[in-house]
Amino acid sequence: MLKRSLVFHRWGSVHGKPNFNPRDVATNLINTVAADSDFAILDSGDAVTAVEVVDVGTGDSPTNFRLFALRGAEDRPFKWDSAGSVSPISLRDHEYPADVSHVSLWPNGICANDSEKNVPRISRLSLFLRRKLASYVTFDALYRKDMIDKLNAMKGQMRSVEVAMVQQHGDNANGVFGTLIPENFGRRAPSIRFTLGMGRYGPRDRYLDSETEEQVFALAEQADDFVSNMIIRGRNHASGRVETVNLLHERLQIQAEFRNSASVPSMPDPGEVFSALDSAYKEFQRDGKIASAVQGQQMQSKG
Repeated sequence: MLKRSLVFHRWGSVHGKPNFNPRDVATNLINTVAADSDFAILDSGDAVTAVEVVDVGTGDSPTNFRLFALRGAEDRPFKWDSAGSVSPISLRDHEYPADVSHVSLWPNGICANDSEKNVPRISRLSLFLRRKLASYVTFDALYRKDMIDKLNAMKGQMRSVEVAMVQQHGDNANGVFGTLIPENFGRRAPSIRFTLGMGRYGPRDRYLDSETEEQVFALAEQADDFVSNMIIRGRNHASGRVETVNLLHERLQIQAEFRNSASVPSMPDPGEVFSALDSAYKEFQRDGKIASAVQGQQMQSKG
């Protein structure tokens, strides 16, 4: 069995661009790839991505994609054996080592995908559609409703933030660099881990300044893209205690296990994943969790 997190987002059109319609985009991609199979692959320079349409969808059912992170010729793994032999893995020109995420977009603006440490992030899908089809879509993280209350309770009294980030696959990779991270360092490093704070033994009435606090929330807003861990600590105004919010644990998500694919044991069965995404969506709709979820972009204007 393979474990995955089923993570929910809200998708939307980009201001000033044509309205995004998942079914139209999926149909366009199918037709274009039918004429040229290489069109399904995007080499953006620092990453190679492929997208496959599984279901175009209807007025009620989701549009389903498989999103692949591919390894290019200079980034492919090699073989090793106990005799100390190292050799390349044999692949034909059109074959790539790959990791996959299954992505469902419902007509009402909700999106979900399966996630674990090796699968491609959903920002790769927006980049692919933008570069290959000139179709613009945004994906905004959804958080449980009580998360905003936890952050409101420590507004102005944030003690520290721990952040781990990986390289963003997108066109706006430098948007969050500034107060928190020097831009030139962010460009060079494929991954960054840092802690900002007053220190365990620092004065109890010292807190991060307001500009830094806003930068922290700006990072949280873009957690889908490249934040792999984010823990915020601050003093609760009501209780006076220092409390902790692990942002990624506050995502609107559930954990699931899947059978291995019959043809590829290291990949979950695709049919099971798409079925589980749809079941989770319907459950969250019934429970009102989607309607009450907080979007990442709301965090900077909280309170």
